[in-house]
Amino acid sequence: MANNKNDPYLLHSQLDLPFMGTDTDFLKEIFDRLEFRFGLTRNSNQKFIDLGCGDGRVVIFVALNYEIKSLGVEINPQLIREAKSQILLLKNKKIYKKKLFRMIIIKYGDIFQQNLKHFDFIYIFSLPTMQKFLNHIFITARKNAIIISYKYPLISFDSFLKLEEKIELRSLSQKDSAFFYRKF
Repeated sequence: MANNKNDPYLLHSQLDLPFMGTDTDFLKEIFDRLEFRFGLTRNSNQKFIDLGCGDGRVVIFVALNYEIKSLGVEINPQLIREAKSQILLLKNKKIYKKKLFRMIIIKYGDIFQQNLKHFDFIYIFSLPTMQKFLNHIFITARKNAIIISYKYPLISFDSFLKLEEKIELRSLSQKDSAFFYRKF
């Protein structure tokens, strides 16, 4: 796959799965739930992946607040640059320990080509129209992995994913949802 802004696959993927950042207040709520209900453990050997990480906010949040290895996969080179710029900005502020930044990896990649067998927590924003193309990657998730779907439920995956919980957060301007699934 070419890393070229004129690549038709790159353009198509961005139209099908546009970047939509998770609200920071909602992010805290999602991860509080993961910690207290789904076994996310601070400073552990657990691994997290954000499929289509956009500007990296979720991956950065996880590494800096939970001290676990966090991988972000993104196909848009501009968003990767934004994520890396944000990481550098935070490093330069010297608010967080240097070792935490080594837990953040942002890589160029196609979410449809990922193998999820090494991850405890999988985060994704996926429009319902694109979910039919995700079946093969969710199958690669290890047993008991937790998949967090931001905004939309994952449909047609009930042969290997079980919906465990749904949370909603309302702000003045919008309502957000997160769906927590367990791979069985």
